[in-house]
Amino acid sequence: MELSFDQFLALSKDDSVQIIDTRIDSEFLQGYIPGAIHVALDEIKTLNALKIMEQDCPIILVCSEGTEELIIKRFELLGYTQVKGYLKGGFTTWVEADQKIDLIIEVEVDELAMDIPFDEYLMILDIRTEEVYDKAHIKDSINLPIIEFGDPGAMSELDEHFNIYLIDDLGKQLLLAASVLKKQGIHNIRIVQDGWDAVEFLKNKFTIVSSPKKTDNLETSIPS
Repeated sequence: MELSFDQFLALSKDDSVQIIDTRIDSEFLQGYIPGAIHVALDEIKTLNALKIMEQDCPIILVCSEGTEELIIKRFELLGYTQVKGYLKGGFTTWVEADQKIDLIIEVEVDELAMDIPFDEYLMILDIRTEEVYDKAHIKDSINLPIIEFGDPGAMSELDEHFNIYLIDDLGKQLLLAASVLKKQGIHNIRIVQDGWDAVEFLKNKFTIVSSPKKTDNLETSIPS
């Protein structure tokens, strides 16, 4: 299931094929293949629940060296039947072929705190579950649980004119969420390092509120 660069490139040009990058976070943050979704090794089991892609979706992989066969097996055990293979040499092969790369910007939580008063287009997109979000969240943030990222209706309200800052529980699903948004054409994204855990550490710099009752849907919550 090893793919040469030419084989991988040809498959990547097919709109029905999904590129999955399973490298560790620090490597992915240094650059990745445009259109790829980041799915860390320990997150593969969550894909079915998230419904980001169908099980019969053709998949090509970008992996860290030595993990390729394990990752293919994980996908197959979850019912993904169309794993076409992995790029020989991984991301290095792509870079050495002088291909375009994409980047996701990571910021520390204090940068978010400094930007809030001055950016009228700033949107804090909190991807934690609704139940957890309702207990405590940053004032005026928008809740869109990552499990809803596969819902075109929920995603349709997000567009490029917002400066989107992503927050989750501990920062573990931020790259997955950001790469999904980028694949859908929303590129003005920053992920907040360490997620809500970092917000709580600097909670004196934010206005933290709770929702005593179920909030309205995304459409009525997003500022115009």
